[in-house]
Amino acid sequence: MSDGPLHLRCEAVARVFGRRHVLRDVSFTASSGEVVAIVGRNGAGKSTLLSILAGRRLPDRGRVLVAAGERPATVAETRSWLGFLPHDLLVYPDLTARENLEFTGVLHGQPNPAKRAVEVLASVGLTVDGDRTVRTFSRGMQQRTAIGRLMASGARAWLLDEPSTGLDESGRRWLLELLVAQGREGRTVLFSTHHPSEVEAAATRVLVLDGGRLVEDLPGGSQGAAAAFARVDGGRS
Repeated sequence: MSDGPLHLRCEAVARVFGRRHVLRDVSFTASSGEVVAIVGRNGAGKSTLLSILAGRRLPDRGRVLVAAGERPATVAETRSWLGFLPHDLLVYPDLTARENLEFTGVLHGQPNPAKRAVEVLASVGLTVDGDRTVRTFSRGMQQRTAIGRLMASGARAWLLDEPSTGLDESGRRWLLELLVAQGREGRTVLFSTHHPSEVEAAATRVLVLDGGRLVEDLPGGSQGAAAAFARVDGGRS
Protein backbone atom coordinates (compact mmCIF):
# COMPACT_ATOMS: atom_id res chain seq x y z
CA MET A 1 0.00 0.00 0.00
CA SER A 2 1.12 3.55 -0.71
CA ASP A 3 2.55 6.24 1.63
CA GLY A 4 4.22 3.80 4.00
CA PRO A 5 2.65 1.56 6.63
CA LEU A 6 -0.45 2.81 8.41
CA HIS A 7 -0.28 3.29 12.16
CA LEU A 8 -3.42 3.74 14.26
CA ARG A 9 -2.44 5.05 17.68
CA CYS A 10 -4.71 5.28 20.71
CA GLU A 11 -3.26 7.56 23.40
CA ALA A 12 -4.74 7.53 26.92
CA VAL A 13 -8.30 7.47 25.57
CA ALA A 14 -11.05 7.84 28.16
CA ARG A 15 -14.82 8.01 27.77
CA VAL A 16 -17.47 8.62 30.42
CA PHE A 17 -21.24 8.17 30.07
CA GLY A 18 -22.89 9.89 33.01
CA ARG A 19 -21.01 8.52 36.02
CA ARG A 20 -19.87 5.39 34.25
CA HIS A 21 -16.26 5.25 33.06
CA VAL A 22 -16.55 3.19 29.87
CA LEU A 23 -12.91 3.59 28.84
CA ARG A 24 -10.05 4.42 31.19
CA ASP A 25 -6.77 5.68 29.66
CA VAL A 26 -6.52 3.09 26.88
CA SER A 27 -3.25 3.25 24.92
CA PHE A 28 -1.89 1.04 22.13
CA THR A 29 -0.76 1.18 18.51
CA ALA A 30 -1.93 -1.07 15.68
CA SER A 31 -0.04 -1.10 12.39
CA SER A 32 -0.29 -2.36 8.83
CA GLY A 33 -0.40 -6.14 8.61
CA GLU A 34 -1.77 -6.66 12.12
CA VAL A 35 -5.09 -8.39 12.76
CA VAL A 36 -5.99 -7.36 16.30
CA ALA A 37 -8.82 -8.99 18.25
CA ILE A 38 -10.43 -6.99 21.05
CA VAL A 39 -12.05 -9.12 23.73
CA GLY A 40 -13.74 -8.55 27.05
CA ARG A 41 -16.99 -9.04 28.90
CA ASN A 42 -20.18 -7.27 27.83
CA GLY A 43 -19.78 -3.65 28.88
CA ALA A 44 -15.97 -3.79 28.87
CA GLY A 45 -15.81 -0.94 26.35
CA LYS A 46 -15.12 -2.79 23.10
CA SER A 47 -17.80 -1.11 20.95
CA THR A 48 -17.06 2.33 22.37
CA LEU A 49 -13.35 1.92 21.67
CA LEU A 50 -13.94 0.91 18.05
CA SER A 51 -16.36 3.79 17.56
CA ILE A 52 -13.79 6.27 18.89
CA LEU A 53 -11.04 4.78 16.72
CA ALA A 54 -13.33 5.18 13.70
CA GLY A 55 -14.02 8.82 14.55
CA ARG A 56 -17.73 8.24 15.18
CA ARG A 57 -17.41 9.32 18.83
CA LEU A 58 -15.00 11.68 20.53
CA PRO A 59 -13.06 10.70 23.63
CA ASP A 60 -13.47 12.76 26.78
CA ARG A 61 -9.70 12.59 27.22
CA GLY A 62 -6.84 11.36 25.10
CA ARG A 63 -6.66 11.16 21.33
CA VAL A 64 -6.48 8.89 18.31
CA LEU A 65 -3.70 9.49 15.77
CA VAL A 66 -3.44 8.08 12.24
CA ALA A 67 -0.16 8.15 10.35
CA ALA A 68 1.32 6.85 7.11
CA GLY A 69 4.85 5.91 8.03
CA GLU A 70 6.10 8.91 10.00
CA ARG A 71 3.67 11.34 8.32
CA PRO A 72 0.46 12.25 10.18
CA ALA A 73 -2.63 11.68 8.05
CA THR A 74 -4.71 14.64 6.95
CA VAL A 75 -8.35 14.86 8.02
CA ALA A 76 -9.45 13.76 4.54
CA GLU A 77 -7.03 10.83 4.54
CA THR A 78 -8.16 9.73 7.98
CA ARG A 79 -11.79 9.65 6.84
CA SER A 80 -10.87 7.75 3.71
CA TRP A 81 -8.47 5.28 5.31
CA LEU A 82 -10.67 4.13 8.20
CA GLY A 83 -13.50 1.71 7.40
CA PHE A 84 -15.99 0.93 10.17
CA LEU A 85 -18.46 -1.92 10.57
CA PRO A 86 -20.56 -1.30 13.71
CA HIS A 87 -22.68 -3.94 15.36
CA ASP A 88 -25.87 -2.39 13.92
CA LEU A 89 -24.31 -2.27 10.39
CA LEU A 90 -24.02 0.63 7.97
CA VAL A 91 -26.08 -0.42 4.98
CA TYR A 92 -28.85 1.35 3.11
CA PRO A 93 -31.86 -0.97 3.38
CA ASP A 94 -33.78 0.52 0.44
CA LEU A 95 -30.86 0.12 -1.95
CA THR A 96 -29.82 -3.14 -3.53
CA ALA A 97 -26.59 -4.81 -2.46
CA ARG A 98 -25.00 -3.71 -5.74
CA GLU A 99 -26.14 -0.11 -5.20
CA ASN A 100 -24.77 -0.14 -1.66
CA LEU A 101 -21.35 -1.21 -2.93
CA GLU A 102 -21.31 1.20 -5.87
CA PHE A 103 -22.34 4.12 -3.66
CA THR A 104 -19.59 3.27 -1.17
CA GLY A 105 -17.02 3.23 -3.96
CA VAL A 106 -18.19 6.62 -5.20
CA LEU A 107 -18.10 8.12 -1.68
CA HIS A 108 -14.50 6.93 -1.23
CA GLY A 109 -13.38 8.06 -4.67
CA GLN A 110 -12.55 4.57 -5.87
CA PRO A 111 -11.88 4.02 -9.58
CA ASN A 112 -14.64 2.26 -11.52
CA PRO A 113 -16.97 1.55 -8.56
CA ALA A 114 -19.45 -0.37 -10.74
CA LYS A 115 -16.80 -2.89 -11.77
CA ARG A 116 -15.54 -3.16 -8.22
CA ALA A 117 -19.09 -3.77 -6.96
CA VAL A 118 -19.39 -6.81 -9.24
CA GLU A 119 -16.09 -8.18 -7.94
CA VAL A 120 -17.08 -7.64 -4.32
CA LEU A 121 -20.51 -9.22 -4.77
CA ALA A 122 -18.75 -12.36 -5.96
CA SER A 123 -16.30 -12.22 -3.05
CA VAL A 124 -19.05 -11.97 -0.43
CA GLY A 125 -21.26 -14.61 -2.08
CA LEU A 126 -24.06 -12.27 -3.18
CA THR A 127 -23.80 -12.34 -6.97
CA VAL A 128 -27.22 -13.99 -7.40
CA ASP A 129 -28.89 -11.63 -4.91
CA GLY A 130 -27.01 -8.48 -5.82
CA ASP A 131 -30.03 -6.70 -7.30
CA ARG A 132 -32.35 -7.35 -4.35
CA THR A 133 -32.97 -4.59 -1.83
CA VAL A 134 -31.03 -5.13 1.36
CA ARG A 135 -34.13 -4.91 3.57
CA THR A 136 -35.27 -8.25 2.08
CA PHE A 137 -32.04 -9.97 3.18
CA SER A 138 -31.48 -12.20 6.18
CA ARG A 139 -29.17 -10.84 8.89
CA GLY A 140 -26.34 -12.96 7.54
CA MET A 141 -26.77 -11.55 4.02
CA GLN A 142 -26.93 -8.03 5.42
CA GLN A 143 -23.71 -8.75 7.29
CA ARG A 144 -22.06 -9.88 4.08
CA THR A 145 -23.26 -6.68 2.37
CA ALA A 146 -21.79 -4.57 5.16
CA ILE A 147 -18.47 -6.41 4.92
CA GLY A 148 -18.63 -5.88 1.17
CA ARG A 149 -18.92 -2.15 1.77
CA LEU A 150 -15.59 -2.25 3.59
CA MET A 151 -14.06 -4.05 0.63
CA ALA A 152 -15.54 -1.58 -1.85
CA SER A 153 -14.32 1.42 0.13
CA GLY A 154 -10.63 0.68 -0.28
CA ALA A 155 -10.08 1.60 3.38
CA ARG A 156 -6.58 0.94 4.71
CA ALA A 157 -7.81 0.06 8.21
CA TRP A 158 -10.84 -2.06 9.04
CA LEU A 159 -12.61 -1.64 12.38
CA LEU A 160 -15.26 -4.32 12.90
CA ASP A 161 -17.59 -4.77 15.87
CA GLU A 162 -18.48 -8.46 16.23
CA PRO A 163 -18.38 -9.01 12.45
CA SER A 164 -19.43 -12.69 12.60
CA THR A 165 -22.90 -11.78 13.93
CA GLY A 166 -25.58 -13.46 11.82
CA LEU A 167 -23.15 -15.62 9.85
CA ASP A 168 -23.45 -19.39 9.80
CA GLU A 169 -20.42 -21.62 10.34
CA SER A 170 -19.30 -21.49 6.71
CA GLY A 171 -19.79 -17.72 6.74
CA ARG A 172 -17.64 -17.40 9.85
CA ARG A 173 -14.86 -19.42 8.21
CA TRP A 174 -15.07 -17.20 5.14
CA LEU A 175 -14.92 -14.05 7.29
CA LEU A 176 -11.89 -15.20 9.27
CA GLU A 177 -10.05 -16.16 6.10
CA LEU A 178 -10.90 -12.70 4.72
CA LEU A 179 -9.51 -10.93 7.79
CA VAL A 180 -6.30 -12.95 7.60
CA ALA A 181 -5.98 -12.11 3.90
CA GLN A 182 -6.48 -8.40 4.57
CA GLY A 183 -3.70 -8.45 7.12
CA ARG A 184 -1.39 -10.17 4.67
CA GLU A 185 -2.22 -7.50 2.10
CA GLY A 186 -1.06 -4.85 4.54
CA ARG A 187 -4.29 -3.60 6.06
CA THR A 188 -4.67 -2.79 9.72
CA VAL A 189 -7.57 -4.85 11.07
CA LEU A 190 -9.20 -4.58 14.51
CA PHE A 191 -12.26 -6.63 15.40
CA SER A 192 -14.18 -7.38 18.57
CA THR A 193 -15.31 -10.89 19.36
CA HIS A 194 -16.64 -13.15 22.11
CA HIS A 195 -15.29 -16.31 20.44
CA PRO A 196 -11.88 -17.77 21.31
CA SER A 197 -11.92 -19.73 18.03
CA GLU A 198 -12.01 -16.46 16.07
CA VAL A 199 -8.99 -15.12 17.94
CA GLU A 200 -7.14 -18.37 17.38
CA ALA A 201 -7.95 -18.50 13.66
CA ALA A 202 -7.41 -14.89 12.62
CA ALA A 203 -5.68 -12.67 15.18
CA THR A 204 -1.98 -11.86 15.21
CA ARG A 205 -2.57 -10.01 18.48
CA VAL A 206 -5.28 -9.77 21.14
CA LEU A 207 -6.20 -6.88 23.43
CA VAL A 208 -8.18 -7.60 26.60
CA LEU A 209 -10.45 -4.91 28.05
CA ASP A 210 -11.74 -5.17 31.60
CA GLY A 211 -13.82 -2.41 33.17
CA GLY A 212 -12.73 0.00 30.45
CA ARG A 213 -9.02 -0.64 30.98
CA LEU A 214 -6.61 -2.37 28.64
CA VAL A 215 -5.34 -5.14 30.92
CA GLU A 216 -3.56 -7.46 28.48
CA ASP A 217 -1.81 -7.07 25.11
CA LEU A 218 -1.01 -10.60 23.92
CA PRO A 219 0.11 -12.38 20.76
CA GLY A 220 -2.62 -14.09 18.78
CA GLY A 221 -2.99 -17.77 18.00
CA SER A 222 -4.09 -20.53 20.31
CA GLN A 223 -1.95 -19.54 23.30
CA GLY A 224 -2.99 -15.89 23.11
CA ALA A 225 -6.64 -16.85 22.78
CA ALA A 226 -6.45 -19.16 25.79
CA ALA A 227 -4.70 -16.55 27.95
CA ALA A 228 -7.03 -13.76 26.86
CA PHE A 229 -10.23 -15.63 27.59
CA ALA A 230 -8.85 -17.00 30.84
CA ARG A 231 -8.49 -13.37 31.87
CA VAL A 232 -12.00 -12.52 30.61
CA ASP A 233 -13.60 -15.50 32.35
CA GLY A 234 -11.53 -15.04 35.50
CA GLY A 235 -13.34 -11.90 36.57
CA ARG A 236 -12.10 -8.48 37.48
CA SER A 237 -8.84 -7.89 39.22
